[in-house]
Amino acid sequence: MSKEKLTSLAEAIGTVPDGATVAIQNMATQSAPMASVRELIRQGHTGLEVVALIGGIPIDLMAAAGTMDRFTGAAVSMEQFGLCQAYRSAVESGRIVVQELSETALNARLGAGARNLPFLPTRGMIGTDLIAINPNLVMVPDPFGGPDVVACRALIPDVALVHCHRADRFGNLQMEPTAVWPDIGIMPKAAKKVIATVEEIVDTELLRSSPEKTILPGFMVDAVVEVPFGAHPTSFNPRYGYDTAFHREWIAVSRDPEGTSAWMQRYVYEPDTQDEYLERVGGTDRLEALTRWEITE
Repeated sequence: MSKEKLTSLAEAIGTVPDGATVAIQNMATQSAPMASVRELIRQGHTGLEVVALIGGIPIDLMAAAGTMDRFTGAAVSMEQFGLCQAYRSAVESGRIVVQELSETALNARLGAGARNLPFLPTRGMIGTDLIAINPNLVMVPDPFGGPDVVACRALIPDVALVHCHRADRFGNLQMEPTAVWPDIGIMPKAAKKVIATVEEIVDTELLRSSPEKTILPGFMVDAVVEVPFGAHPTSFNPRYGYDTAFHREWIAVSRDPEGTSAWMQRYVYEPDTQDEYLERVGGTDRLEALTRWEITE
């Protein structure tokens, strides 16, 4: 008999210990598990190592809140909206330590963890200084006589946070056809625990009608929570686009400690529910504009 995985967001995120290594799905302005990130901040988690392929606003918010003290990934950027200023300040002051990797190296480290291997090789980063300064990367000879390769030590996150289009109550996760980045295919398979938010909970029979959309079976998922617009303000193709106005509002205050504090109170700490949060960001009118992929101002 399959075990039901439905729970509340507070209960799911409450299982994340301080100091944990937390992998999050994120490609700058796309597909971040933002509801879970806000809950991490609200609950006061600290000392996290955050792993992301390309971090964006979720990294910046956790840096501003003091939730994380380490970052492992390829880059942190909000693309056309600018740099992540809270993260930048924390790195420059030494409050956050960065382990920079290429995308191929991070995928190799997570891939090794997912496959229960000690490492996976790649040719990425050869010729850069990153190999010499990173204890998790070592040049090794090709046993088949080719050029040397970079051995990337397995990375096994304590928790992976993902956001998907739908799931059933047993935690079977599906994604609609979209630009599915490598992180969603690798990170949760490498992690010890997977917490998923989804746009909707559906009947298992609906999932069975399109099994090719299932990206993770329920036995690999520890908790699932229904959170409509759970990736806001990042985009979640094909459901909705990123919220331009919201990103710009954050950019405008993120250099100023007082402005940052007020913004965090309004959008992170004070809303008790996802519905209240969505009302604060603009309510039905804003959400309908995002589902039409309109640029919000």
